[in-house]
Amino acid sequence: MSRSVRFQGAGYRWVVLAAGVIAQAAAATVLQGLPSLAPVLRSTYGLSLPELGVVLGSGTAGLLLALVGWGILADRVGERWVMSAGLVLSALALFLASRAGRPVTLIACLVAAGAAGASVNAASGRAVLAWFPRAKRGLAMGLRQTAIPVGAAAAAVGLPAAARRWGLSSAFVCMAGVCLLGALVVVVLVREAPAEPLRLVKPVAPGPPPSPSSSRERGPVLVLCAVSLLLVVPQTAVVSFLVVYLVEGFHVSAGAAAGLLAVVQMGGGAARIGLGWWSDRAGLRLRSLGTVALAAAGLFAVLSLLGALHWVAAVPVMALAGVVAISWNGLAFTAVGELADPRRVGLVLGVQNTAVAAGMAVTPPALGALVERFSWGPAFAVVMCSAVLARLLLRGPIRAERGAAAAPPDSVVPLPRGNARGSAR
Repeated sequence: MSRSVRFQGAGYRWVVLAAGVIAQAAAATVLQGLPSLAPVLRSTYGLSLPELGVVLGSGTAGLLLALVGWGILADRVGERWVMSAGLVLSALALFLASRAGRPVTLIACLVAAGAAGASVNAASGRAVLAWFPRAKRGLAMGLRQTAIPVGAAAAAVGLPAAARRWGLSSAFVCMAGVCLLGALVVVVLVREAPAEPLRLVKPVAPGPPPSPSSSRERGPVLVLCAVSLLLVVPQTAVVSFLVVYLVEGFHVSAGAAAGLLAVVQMGGGAARIGLGWWSDRAGLRLRSLGTVALAAAGLFAVLSLLGALHWVAAVPVMALAGVVAISWNGLAFTAVGELADPRRVGLVLGVQNTAVAAGMAVTPPALGALVERFSWGPAFAVVMCSAVLARLLLRGPIRAERGAAAAPPDSVVPLPRGNARGSAR
C-alpha cells in the first residue's frame, strides 16, 4: 500500500484537523498571547498606552502584509509546506525579538513573526475545507478556530510566568519553541486530501479561474470580509486591553487579570465549537453570525457605562463580552470558504484573513489613543458601533441565505488540490 493511499482514509481528516489545530495554536501564541505581556512590555520599554498598542499590533501588521501571498502559495503547492515553513520562519523572528534592546527593533521582529505565521491562517483553513464535507465543515472549522483562543489562553498563563521567573526575553524564546513544535507536527502529520471526496457547494464552469472582478461570488465575499473586519474590533479590544483595563482601571492584580483573559479565551473557543455545530445542523451560518454581532453590541454598550462602577460589576460583563466577541470567527471563515471559487479558496481565505488582520492591527493603537484622550467608556462605545454596523451589513446576506436554504441544493464539484499545479494555475 502506497503512502498516498494510507493517508487518504476518511478518518484521517481528523488527524489533519488536529495537526492544523496545533499549528494554529502555535501561531496564536504570537498574536493573541502577546497582550498578556502588556504590563511587562510597558515597564521594560517605557511605553505609553498608544505606543503599547503599536507594539501589540505589530505582529498583526505583518500578518496583514503576507496573508494573500501565503494563500496563493497554498493554492499552488498545498498546505503542508506552507504551514511548516512559515512556523519555522516565525520561530526565527521570535528568537531575534528576545534579543531586541529597543522598541523599534522589537516591532520589526514582531512584524516578521506575524508575516511568517500568516502561513497557518490561510493554509489550515484551506485544509479543513478540503478534507471535510459541508455537513461537518462548521464543526471542523469551529474546532480549528478554537486553536486561536486555546493557544492564547495557554500563552496568557505561561508567558507572564516565564517573564516573571526568567525575564521578558525568555517569553519570546518560549513562543519560538512552540512554533518549532507546530512546524514539526505539520511536517509529520499533514498530507494532501484525496481528490474525489472533496466537495464544495457551488458549481464551477471548466476553464481558467475567473478574475475577482468577474466572479459571481465577489459581492457576498467582499461583504463578509467587511463584516469580519468590523467584528474583529470587539474581539481585539478584549484580547488586547482586558488585562490593562482591569489593572489600571480597577486595580485588579496583573495575575488575576491574566487568568481572567485565559478563561475568556477558553470560553470563546468553546463558543466557536458550539456555533459551528449549530450552523451545520441549521444550515444558516450567517444568521448565527448576525446574532453574535447583536450580542456583542449590547454588551459593549453596557461596558461603555461601567466606568464609574466597582470592578465586581465590570469583570463579569467584560468576561461575557469577551466570550461573545471571540466566538464569531469559525462561522465567518466557513461561510467565505464555501462561497469561494474552489480553485481559489486559499486566495479568498487570504483576503478575508487580511481584512481581519487589518482590524486587529488598527484596533489596539486606535483604542489606546481613544482611552488616553477620553476614557474607557467612549472607547467601548466606538467598539459597540462597529458591531452594530456589522449586523447591518449582514441583513442582505442573511436574507439570501434563508432563500438558498429553501431552494434545491446546488450541485457539487471537487476542490482542486494544491499539488496539482496545472489546475491551480
